[in-house]
Amino acid sequence: MDLLKRAHIQEHTNTSREVYHWGYVPQILPCTKDAGSCEYLRAVYWMHDTSMLYSFILWAVIGGILLVIVTLRTLKPKPTRNFYAPITEKNETQSPANAYTRGWGAIQASLRKWLLPESFVGFFGHVSRVQLVVLAILLAYLLAFSVGVLAYALTPLTVALSTRESILTLITGIPYQSLNFLHRWTGRIIYIQAVLHTFGWTLIEGLYYQPQPKVYRDFIKQKYMVWGCIAMGLLSLLFFLSFQRVIKITGHEFFRKSHYILAMLYIGACWGHWAQLACWMIASLGIWGLDRGVRFLRTLLIHVGYVKGTADFGFHNAQSSVEYFDDVDGGVVRLEFTHNHEAWHVGQHFFLTFPALTIWQSHPLTVASVPAPHPALPQHTYIVRCRAGETRRLKSLALGQLTTLPSSGSTPIPSTTTPVILTGPYGTPLLPSHPNTGIEPSNLLAIAGGTGISLTLPLVLAATASKAFTSVPVDFIWIVRRAANLAWIAAELSELKKRAKDENVDLRIHVYITQESSSSSSAPASLKNVPIKTEEDITPVAKSCCSSSSIATSYTETYMESVHPSLDSIVRSFLEGRARRELRTRVVASGPAGMGRDLRGAVAGVNDAGRVWRGERAWDVELVWDDRMG
Repeated sequence: MDLLKRAHIQEHTNTSREVYHWGYVPQILPCTKDAGSCEYLRAVYWMHDTSMLYSFILWAVIGGILLVIVTLRTLKPKPTRNFYAPITEKNETQSPANAYTRGWGAIQASLRKWLLPESFVGFFGHVSRVQLVVLAILLAYLLAFSVGVLAYALTPLTVALSTRESILTLITGIPYQSLNFLHRWTGRIIYIQAVLHTFGWTLIEGLYYQPQPKVYRDFIKQKYMVWGCIAMGLLSLLFFLSFQRVIKITGHEFFRKSHYILAMLYIGACWGHWAQLACWMIASLGIWGLDRGVRFLRTLLIHVGYVKGTADFGFHNAQSSVEYFDDVDGGVVRLEFTHNHEAWHVGQHFFLTFPALTIWQSHPLTVASVPAPHPALPQHTYIVRCRAGETRRLKSLALGQLTTLPSSGSTPIPSTTTPVILTGPYGTPLLPSHPNTGIEPSNLLAIAGGTGISLTLPLVLAATASKAFTSVPVDFIWIVRRAANLAWIAAELSELKKRAKDENVDLRIHVYITQESSSSSSAPASLKNVPIKTEEDITPVAKSCCSSSSIATSYTETYMESVHPSLDSIVRSFLEGRARRELRTRVVASGPAGMGRDLRGAVAGVNDAGRVWRGERAWDVELVWDDRMG
């Protein structure tokens, strides 16, 4: 403390008193130095007090925004059983939605039309305009005033935005992975603030105050200044190691581990630099520790227990089969196992660790199966594209007992088994059940690219098995490169074909094969299409770009020959030819980033507030997009 007082040229006298300032060293009054020094001290303390005020305003605004979100979630119209009942001869002329419900839907449709598309993709990546609007608000506020204190105050928010067990998700209902964009950019804002803070105080102490060289050397050697330099160095490492090009060079796992370590060291260095503001660092460490603790507890709840009866109590891994499907794109692994734990909701994912490979890595994988009702044990299925890193080692594990590799397009390679550790589930349920009304039916368009099928397959299986979706249109679109890829979900695809024959199930399946022609199909004979009906294809494509192996209402395969289907045409065709006007529409999709960009634009384009207000709720179109490719 004495060093800090000397740094601010304050001196005690017999008549002096200390005035405390929150987050700063006490101010000694009256000032006994020369007029210039006293003016300088008044400016420093005024600037700090104002900065503290703005930091509290920052958190008041954040709290207000969260309160508004909670209020809107509360005010959202709740479905009623009569309104959402399937149309039959008895209720064919049911009354339209009330003005409140229509107005809410119209406002949502209008907002989606303008805020759902992507902008400035080259700079910000594949994010919607609504995320950019939130970022712009943060930038306007956080870069407009004293930056040192705000960098401290922003640290807990940045940590909270990065957590898997997110408090913000509990409050807002926004999935934790959707908050990662703001985490990255609040971190960059902190770096900019820290650079400006360092540069500004270097000018003040080293140039404007015009100290003697010895005075400045003594100043820079002080403990709090040394910790400040260390914090700036650690933050610079955090910043530069977070660039995508650097991550590609060093590897994602190195990035994750180094990010954790550097972040904790940075928080400690900030504490050492200015202990008067340790409250922000304590909050950051508390949020991080809570996240880690809940993760660990989740894992224990899944894996600790009895295996048979009251015997063998302890930690038990799940034992998964590993089935490999070869192709020229690196191959796909299918994992299957049962494990005794609470069931998840359709659309949720787990983080999987493979102890046979390493205990230091975990991967978020969407469950491609529907959990069985209690008391049956939940059946886990995962479809994993083999790339670099651990998924490549998982492929090697599947091939470990083989001496030769079958040619592409053949039957799947025999499986082996491996232990699995689960943490989860995470994510928002895709078929939420409302109190007193159950599952809300909606026009459902499920679109998947490649292994994105992990998200949409269980959704379609669950929807077509639910009484709430009786006679409700469900379209299942799957875009793959080769016909052999259908083997990944051969059993499930066969089940969906059977359900499509049910007169109470309004299901259409359309598979687009983009890298083959029908004559060069790599599909095994058992997977060749057997048409159920022969009617006009619901999403016709030009003959010059593709050929169809069959024309069917219930099930169709279309060979595109190096051309991708128009997602805009698929969405519009579904709305104009399939959707029921009294139900809102949901487009649920997963796949490559480019598919997400096209779908955001397509869904934004079809939202029509005017038609929703007139009672055509089908044009209130929601997009649920998940780009975690399993």
